[in-house]
Amino acid sequence: MSELSRLTGVGPKRLKALEAAGLTTLRDLVYHIPRRYVDRTRITPIATLREGDDAFFTCHIDSVQTPPGRLIVRVSDDTGSFELAFFRAARFLTEQLYPGRRLSVAGQVKRFRSLQIAHPEWEILREDQDPRGGLLPVYPLTGELAETRAEHKLLQKLALEALSSFQFSDPLSPAERSRLGLRPEVEALKILHAPESLAEVEAALAELKLRELWPLCLKRAQARRERRARGRRFPATPETSAAEAAVRAALPFALTAGQEEVLEEITTALGAGGQFFGLLHGDVGSGKTAVALLSAVRVAGAGAQVALLAPTEVLAAQHYRNMEPWLRAAGISTGLLTGDTPPAERRALEARLAEGSLRVALGTHALLSQGVAFADLRFVLVDEQHRFGVEQRALLTQKGNEPHTLYLSATPIPRTLAQSLYGDLDVLTLKEKPPGRVPVKTRLVPSHKQAELLSFLRAEALTNHNQVYWVVPRITPLDPASGRGDDIDSGGDEADAIPAIENAVKRLRAAGRAGENWTVEAVHGRVPAPERDRILAAFRRGEIHALVATTVIEVGVDVPGANLMVVEGADRFGVAQLHQLRGRTGRGSAQAWCFLLEPAAIGWPDETEERLRGFASTEDGFKIAEMDLLRRGAGSLDGARQSGFGALRFTDLLADADLIRDLGARAEAWLESSPAG
Repeated sequence: MSELSRLTGVGPKRLKALEAAGLTTLRDLVYHIPRRYVDRTRITPIATLREGDDAFFTCHIDSVQTPPGRLIVRVSDDTGSFELAFFRAARFLTEQLYPGRRLSVAGQVKRFRSLQIAHPEWEILREDQDPRGGLLPVYPLTGELAETRAEHKLLQKLALEALSSFQFSDPLSPAERSRLGLRPEVEALKILHAPESLAEVEAALAELKLRELWPLCLKRAQARRERRARGRRFPATPETSAAEAAVRAALPFALTAGQEEVLEEITTALGAGGQFFGLLHGDVGSGKTAVALLSAVRVAGAGAQVALLAPTEVLAAQHYRNMEPWLRAAGISTGLLTGDTPPAERRALEARLAEGSLRVALGTHALLSQGVAFADLRFVLVDEQHRFGVEQRALLTQKGNEPHTLYLSATPIPRTLAQSLYGDLDVLTLKEKPPGRVPVKTRLVPSHKQAELLSFLRAEALTNHNQVYWVVPRITPLDPASGRGDDIDSGGDEADAIPAIENAVKRLRAAGRAGENWTVEAVHGRVPAPERDRILAAFRRGEIHALVATTVIEVGVDVPGANLMVVEGADRFGVAQLHQLRGRTGRGSAQAWCFLLEPAAIGWPDETEERLRGFASTEDGFKIAEMDLLRRGAGSLDGARQSGFGALRFTDLLADADLIRDLGARAEAWLESSPAG
């Protein structure tokens, strides 16, 4: 028998609805805390509502519309009208919400085309009923649980009843509870479910955040202490200084002041003792690779080995073309290992890595295969780290001898961003971009404007010598065994994408006029490597006006003349990946554009359009990673999951960043003062 069936008022139908919402035990109910509270003491006139307000008002339903994927309810009071939006338009809602009914409505006012409240909390009222009261908890509701006052009140009653019978076991010691100033957990939870005031809620929530964060911060502090006790030091020596000077002399550019500052931080950490574990964050084109190269020289110049892992053969080959002559100038041997490396060459590279004569290995997933062994791998660089899973990154690290690790990313994955907040990663940021670059303008293009877009692209290419990337969603995922297949975006396979590629090529070619030199080509993961390289080389030379591609071009393609990006199926890409794609443009001094195409048949759901407009509003990679963190969660901080909301019920990793850092410092002090410390 279910634990919940013992609660007052929970019959078979109610039990089924609770289970559909993921509430199956007393623990689930106890920790299913309100997401906010409605102050029902004051009714707000509709005409006074402003964006960001937590509103509570009464109204009558004027009209109900059911466009695809949502329900729009138009309501009004004596002062004005307003829009309520429901994206999960269940039959229950259309049966309950119809013109003429009187409602009380509560929720946060947002602007999407116009002011509206999405998924408000609502109650049907009699004409003479006064809905005012105290604080009403508003719970997260899914499945068959509707956003009504009665539903929230019932959940509150069930949670309080569950609290009275649930057996708590406190993982914190009496000394820890005393040091953190914590009362029994049940008292704080009871306040969240039935508060007298918002001040009470704030205090109880603060205690529960401390409770869940403290064990994590303590564990992380201990891990940091252990890392500081291991790892080879790489201080500056005459040999490493000479190698760095030789590489700098070979570089066709000088480092910016920001690059020099970050490089100094990394090399200081490499020379200080203890394992370095860092994230080098900088927007696309900020010069992360040059900093990584010179930090690698510190290790390779001392006789140890360095591995640089890249997500695609295109990017790995570009790194090799650039870095090999620069490192050769310093006498540092370099090799490239990918899924397309010929067997005989692969065996020779593996032998040199195993004996230690090859100092720097650049490559794709091929570096992770069992046949690759290093004599003394001491520094691991992971480029575009968001493209690799936790286990993949760990595979390379495990091939080393307590190696230092540096991740490079324009948009850290949510898990990595969370780790940086906990202090597991030293975050270094490149804020500058090369001089002369202009911000990319990003626009959402409705389906009825796409013919105009094609005309604009053709005119830009032929008149202003601009070039176009046209991206369609992915085809084949990477094969970890071979490193083959470059596309890793959000869905579909080769068979799905080939028609989309062919259709895009056809549309673009049709946009040209008879007799014009209007050239359109395509590349994707199934184009043979020699043919793909030929097309990309021609595109770099400006011989191709429009390049239709999958995400094979997401990283590693640097064409200053290509300042136009079009993304089909933008809703199928994460914001981090869209940021990478957009970063292929804007590499010169001309104005660059990124266009996100609306699906012609169905359009975008409101939530998707809101996400894409948020992406279009910023080029800051950390802000984009924060959007991803809020949407996807940070995953398991101790395991392999890179998304999801894990065990953190009360903490907002972004809003509570200062608290997390403070607790990390307190955990360090606790360990120092403990007898074992």
